[in-house]
Amino acid sequence: MDQTVTAETLAALLRLLDTQGWEATTVDELAREAGMSRATFFRTFGGKEDVVFADHADMLARLEDFLASTDHDTASALREGLLLVFRYHLDDAERTMARHRLLRQSQALRNRELLTSHRYEALFRHWLRDRLAAEGALGDEAAVGPLSAALSGACVALHNSALRQWLREPRDGVLEDFSARAGQLIRVLLEGYRAPAEAPRTPAQRPVAVVTMVGQHADTEEIVAAVRRALG
Repeated sequence: MDQTVTAETLAALLRLLDTQGWEATTVDELAREAGMSRATFFRTFGGKEDVVFADHADMLARLEDFLASTDHDTASALREGLLLVFRYHLDDAERTMARHRLLRQSQALRNRELLTSHRYEALFRHWLRDRLAAEGALGDEAAVGPLSAALSGACVALHNSALRQWLREPRDGVLEDFSARAGQLIRVLLEGYRAPAEAPRTPAQRPVAVVTMVGQHADTEEIVAAVRRALG
């Protein structure tokens, strides 16, 4: 999000879009709400779709800074990174709910949401690849890429599933529940890949990529069960 755009301005724009509807709200109305000319609006945001996801650039930067500076072990750092993102959505329920309602109105916005999820997944994947390679805990450099991809993809899928569930049924305690489930998922994958400390890997023990498919609305238990089955 452009540094000149305040959280209050973004919230006001999301409220306007939510109240009037995605298709019914014009760029001129958004520009007036933001106190900008039409030209400045486009320079600042880029377009209507960019308004809906403007805060994610800041969130990605915060996540990247956290992962780069944390002294937690890999499993704890990954869980805390997921919680950082999840907590951001919960901290302003009105903003999150408004964005969710807007996504239901536009396929283009849903496509943009998918691309945004990929950005989070890529950030986690690159961090995991570097962290696991530096640790050397897998006993085989060839395992680093597949594990990084499997773990980042599974974690982002779990985050999105938990967030969708909360959006359907907001409740207390969801952050603690998500933290526990994220920890469980991370342990399952890390333990499935790590080499026993007391024995070197034989060719038959070399790790392979885990590829598993879950439904769009799979819950946590389904995701964890799919990963367990894939690990054999």
